[in-house]
Amino acid sequence: AEVAAVLPLVGHHNLESRREPPALRKQVPGLQVDLSSIAKGWAVDEISALLRRHGVTRSLVEIGGEVYASRDKAPGRPWRVAIERPSYASRAVQHVVALEDRAMATSGDYRNFFPAGGRRYSHTIDPRTGQAMQHGLASVTVIAQNCTDADAWATALMALGEGRARLTAEREGLMALLIVRTDDGFREFVSPRLADS
Repeated sequence: AEVAAVLPLVGHHNLESRREPPALRKQVPGLQVDLSSIAKGWAVDEISALLRRHGVTRSLVEIGGEVYASRDKAPGRPWRVAIERPSYASRAVQHVVALEDRAMATSGDYRNFFPAGGRRYSHTIDPRTGQAMQHGLASVTVIAQNCTDADAWATALMALGEGRARLTAEREGLMALLIVRTDDGFREFVSPRLADS
């Protein structure tokens, strides 16, 4: 009953935005804006910009798995960043990605979840139902020009589930890796833009 009572407050349609000067205005009382899905990505971007302003030309900034890699690590050697296998039981590497002047963010159901009734539920909430996500998509990694965008897209695609996430990644031209949990392990979808990079 509590979830049903707040569902009418959920959604960007309840916000009015303005570009100049930048502002958001709530259209309904009780609406709360939670920017936690982009906070780490934004912080990575801000720290990276600060380093550039201070003359640091080669850096790798990481906060909680959200990463920005500037230039190459050394001439001809890009930064190499791991994408974790979305396993509940262990920490292992699924892929290693070479990053240069790019950001990477991952959203998943395997580190931040809650158990109930013998099942694991993702911390990501479906805004349509107010309930924890219940689909096979275990992890979404997005590579973008900045970490705020990568973080936002990774979270959004994770919330959509595999089918809608695939379509959105293709339509928006995103560099995305989706890892789906199956009975036999994992299955991957690599977006066309990532496959071409």
